[in-house]
Amino acid sequence: MQYRANVLFISLFMIMGIMLFIFLSYDSFLIKDRKRLADYHHYLNDKINLLMIIADDYDVMCRSSKQPKNHIEFDYIKYEFNCTFKSIFIKPKPTKSKYIQTNNINEWLDLTTYQEHIYYFSSLSELPNSSITNPQIAIATNEIDEKLTKNFYGIIITEYFFDITGKKIYGVIYSSYDNARKERNLSYKRKVVDNIEQKLSTWYYLSQSKNILSNEE
Repeated sequence: MQYRANVLFISLFMIMGIMLFIFLSYDSFLIKDRKRLADYHHYLNDKINLLMIIADDYDVMCRSSKQPKNHIEFDYIKYEFNCTFKSIFIKPKPTKSKYIQTNNINEWLDLTTYQEHIYYFSSLSELPNSSITNPQIAIATNEIDEKLTKNFYGIIITEYFFDITGKKIYGVIYSSYDNARKERNLSYKRKVVDNIEQKLSTWYYLSQSKNILSNEE
C-alpha cells in the first residue's frame, strides 16, 4: 500500500512538472509571438513613413542632399540610395589655367545639357552682361579682333582667331585655334569658375541604387 502511494505521488509530481513545463513554454511562446507581432507592426509603420518620405522625386532629394550616398533610418529599417553629380565641366574644372587649347570642346564642357545658358556672339558688343557672381558662357561665331569696352566674367569658347584690347576677360578661354599669347587681356579668376559650376551643375539620382535593409545591430 505504501509502495502504491509512493508511485502515485511520483506520478502526480511528474504530471505537475510536465504541465508546468508546458505552461511555461506556452507562456514563453506567447511572449515571443507578441514581440514578433509588435516588431512587425513597427516595421510596417516604418515602411509607411518611408513611403511618405520617398514619394518625392529622387532627383529633388539628390539636389537637396548634395551627397553621393544617402541614408534614411528608422528603428527597424534603413533605406539607401545614391546620387551622382553632373557639372558643365566634364573634365576637372580649371584651377589655374586661363587658356585651354583643345581640339574638341565637348570633351571639356557639356554644352548640350546647358545650351540654354550659352550665348553666341559675332562681336564683343554682343557679349552678355556679366559679373563675378553672375558669370556667363559665350561662343564666338567668327574671328574677333576688337576693343573690349567692359570687363567680361566667364568662359569664352572659340575656334577662330581671338584677340582683344581694352578691358579684361576674367575667367577661361577654350580655343581650338592657336590663340595662346602672353599679351592677352585675360586673367584667371577662381571665383568665376566656381560660380559657373555652382550655376550650371546639379545632382541626379543614380538609377537602380535604392535599397531597403533591416536596421539590425
